[in-house]
Amino acid sequence: MTRRILISLGAIGVAIVVQKVVIARIPVFGATPDLVALTVIACSRRLRSEPAVVLGFTAGLILDLLGSTPLGLRSMVLTVVAFVTVRTRDRFEISIPTIGLAVWAITLGGSVLLAVVGTLFGQKTLSDPNILTELLLGPVYTVLLGLAVLPLMTKLLGGERQQEIVL
Repeated sequence: MTRRILISLGAIGVAIVVQKVVIARIPVFGATPDLVALTVIACSRRLRSEPAVVLGFTAGLILDLLGSTPLGLRSMVLTVVAFVTVRTRDRFEISIPTIGLAVWAITLGGSVLLAVVGTLFGQKTLSDPNILTELLLGPVYTVLLGLAVLPLMTKLLGGERQQEIVL
């Protein structure tokens, strides 16, 4: 394994622990940031395509095993988050505001996907009276948390992204 993959796995582990132990217990106006999705986005910006998507799946699988949601629900959502980040990272790394907008959009898309698919699998997420607050404020809080996480992960993983080899 390369150094970047090991650092990314460690960062995901720390993000899962902090999200489950600290962040989930202190909602602000009924919403919390999604630190794990933010860490997947931050790592996917610097990893090659395949390791980034596998990292998203692994992070989601660990969250599924620790939570009460159906197995594979968060795995699917974080895999999609990693995939969208990999496919759009060249377009949104123009300036800091565009990175923030992209993090907001990807997190919002992941939250909506989780709510819709969770409802399809019997979680009754969309019938929750606070769902609109969670869907709108959660990505905003994630962007604010991203002001600290994204530069840290860029420094840890290195400034340049690994080049893809296309045959």
